[in-house]
Amino acid sequence: MDFIIPVAIKLTIGFIALVLFMNLNGRSQLAPMSTGDQIGNYVLGGIIGGVIYNPAITIIQFLIVLLIWGLLMTAIDFLKNSSTDVKNIIDGGIISLVKDGKLIPENFAKANLTIENFYTKLRMKGIIKILDIDEAFVESNGQLTIIQKDDENFARLLVSDGKVIEENLKHIGKDVEWLEEKLKEYNITDISDVFLVEYTSDDKLFIVKK
Repeated sequence: MDFIIPVAIKLTIGFIALVLFMNLNGRSQLAPMSTGDQIGNYVLGGIIGGVIYNPAITIIQFLIVLLIWGLLMTAIDFLKNSSTDVKNIIDGGIISLVKDGKLIPENFAKANLTIENFYTKLRMKGIIKILDIDEAFVESNGQLTIIQKDDENFARLLVSDGKVIEENLKHIGKDVEWLEEKLKEYNITDISDVFLVEYTSDDKLFIVKK
């Protein structure tokens, strides 16, 4: 009984700390959307799992470790939102495997993906032939996204909360200058005033201002 009570207290503290951190950082779920999120989850799991069953670590020490973890994750999120370069270093970028229907062999090694695994992922998505693919790329969270040649309903996020996503611009063969000119058609001269810009397959923009 003396062992169970400290474990229950530590587990409760860990749960409360996690809920507070999620709410303060605007996160509604634990599902990792990026490499940084996955690493944060792994570290948190290690902290809680390693501490609650270790009687040598006091509750105060546990709280301090959780505080350091929370501050570190908050700082990483801030840096990622402030700098595209930092985000690319932490989360990595999109890796194209198929572009305009053409396979890019050298990028499979970058994505740490074999052809056999690629075919397996295709079959899981109901795709039998590579010839049916227009674009395929690995997202920053490791998920494979595929656009088929007959798929006329796809979109690219070009601006997120005032920040240009240059990788997605490259995917559609455009640049920042093109985006700025298109926004001027909507009387928008400052990209930082835009909350969201989505590019659709019919060459149109869906824009939401802040």
